[in-house]
Amino acid sequence: MKAVLYTRVSSKEQEKEGYSIPAQQKLLREYSRKLGLTIAQEFTDVETAKSAGRTRFGKMFEYLKANPSVRVILVEKTDRLYRNFRDYVLLEDLGVEIHLVRENEIISKDSRSHAKFIHGIKVLMAKNFIDNLSEEVKKGLLEKAERGQWPHQAPLGYVNNVTTRLVEPDSEKVPHVRRLFEMYSTGEYSISRVRDRLYAEGLRSRTGKRLSKSMTEMILKNPFYHGEFIWSGVRYNGVHEPLINRELFDRVQQVLKADGKPRFRKRDFAFKGLLKCARCGCAIVAEIKKGKYIYYHCTQGRGECDQPYVREEVLEAELGEVLKTIQVDQDVADWIVNALESSQKDEREYRESQVKRLQRRHNDLQARLDKAYEDRLDGIIDDGFWRDVSSRWRTEQSTIVEQIERYKRADGNYVDQGVRIIELAQQAYPLYLRQNASEKRRLLNFVLSNCTLDGLTLYPTYKKPFDLIVEGVKMQTWYPVLNDSRTIRFGFARS
Repeated sequence: MKAVLYTRVSSKEQEKEGYSIPAQQKLLREYSRKLGLTIAQEFTDVETAKSAGRTRFGKMFEYLKANPSVRVILVEKTDRLYRNFRDYVLLEDLGVEIHLVRENEIISKDSRSHAKFIHGIKVLMAKNFIDNLSEEVKKGLLEKAERGQWPHQAPLGYVNNVTTRLVEPDSEKVPHVRRLFEMYSTGEYSISRVRDRLYAEGLRSRTGKRLSKSMTEMILKNPFYHGEFIWSGVRYNGVHEPLINRELFDRVQQVLKADGKPRFRKRDFAFKGLLKCARCGCAIVAEIKKGKYIYYHCTQGRGECDQPYVREEVLEAELGEVLKTIQVDQDVADWIVNALESSQKDEREYRESQVKRLQRRHNDLQARLDKAYEDRLDGIIDDGFWRDVSSRWRTEQSTIVEQIERYKRADGNYVDQGVRIIELAQQAYPLYLRQNASEKRRLLNFVLSNCTLDGLTLYPTYKKPFDLIVEGVKMQTWYPVLNDSRTIRFGFARS
């Protein structure tokens, strides 16, 4: 059999230090020799997998599509292959056989449901690990906002100073932005008119184009220009220089309010946006009859459709039955938790290895600083050279310390996350029964990716890993199997 070999590291630094690529390749090549597999191609990515579209991963996918005789992928472990569901679905649709060598697992279209389920959980947990790292970045941005510093790209009229990392006025655009507020505050100009007038006078976007009407309105509503800003829903006093005073900003808001149209709150129907018509593919919408009865029906956006009207009470009961299908027995839940504990160990070892690697680099930089300081005292290097190298090395040390803290704070606890998923599966139906309309819709959106209605029958499509739970439940009987190494694995048996 022919196979492709895929390896990945998550940063340029790892590649430069040769941290894990050679080790991965050695492991996979030895594995292929033992199984008698021929490696047709090797693919290596040196970048983050936070979003789909990695260069070599994409090349590997195209190669597998073009070579149907190659249907085996060799990879170290789950989080080396993918950290998002798009990659997971792409390979699943391709019908390849994935050998997770470090995890001693083979996943294919013929794998048992329990193996697919555990694999899906691992993918979900790997994605959760990336999300946790992202959350640490968000925490840093929030800390900056709390100091009064705008943590994002500067609004039009300002520029980001890369040295001080502060926002400063853009001398070329400041006069135009001030005039925008002054002209609109008179109430004699519409947004479009004042935008066109200032475009003729030289006001441009960063790309040199005329401002759109929506962007002009956003500028007029942005409190940043009078010294405040909103970050994550909280208003902060900024340390940047205001371009206008608060009085002018308030006058502009009054004009905007008078010029706007009144908005009426629509009724919050319980299942709006959740359903599609199975007969024509149009959306299913709600309508009130006789002032109190709620019916759901097809929009008939593609022509006449014979989909009947359905009472909300009927849909509510049917959707509750959909949630019942993801419930599992407590014994099964306990078995799944045991299986997740092994993958938690891999993730913990990965984070610890990253911290050790970064600490080694930090110590190396400190040794260089100490040596350079002695050379400066001995007159081997001059003060200018010392200031240059010490500044660069200390900056890198600060970055390393931040990275180490992120890894230490990142939540890599697979078991806790897995337990939450299982608990949600078991409690979804009872929760559904006692929640209000918006919370029911939110719960259904979390579990379902799509749901079609045909008459009174619902056809749900579950999100991962709930689709795997449903598949396992349909198998009726889950049972533990004691293998030769005296450890527990999981199986299914048809009743």
